[in-house]
Amino acid sequence: MMHDPSRHSLLSALFLRLLLFVAVVILVWIAYVGLYAYQPDMLGWIYAKLRPVTIALYSLIDNRLPEAVKYKVSAGLSDELGPRALFLLILAGIVEAIVLAIFHLLRAAWRSVAT
Repeated sequence: MMHDPSRHSLLSALFLRLLLFVAVVILVWIAYVGLYAYQPDMLGWIYAKLRPVTIALYSLIDNRLPEAVKYKVSAGLSDELGPRALFLLILAGIVEAIVLAIFHLLRAAWRSVAT
């Protein structure tokens, strides 16, 4: 049986991506807990700023939802689910961009040292 280097490369890439994903999840959780514990006023301010955005996003799909679902979604938005979810998505995107930038910088540095 021949060794397929592309399969090894794919498995390595998938494993690395999984590790980066786990790192992002843990870092987002830590950042959110830190904000929740030490900066609740700032978190409230962020939610207040994101509330109009979530309402605007909801209005984009409002006329496409069945009546029963409209009620559930609008109830979710009214209890801050919308702003909180949007904030966590934004925070995850920012943390992922930072983690990937650090990863690519370290990989470039490693390659320059190795050559």
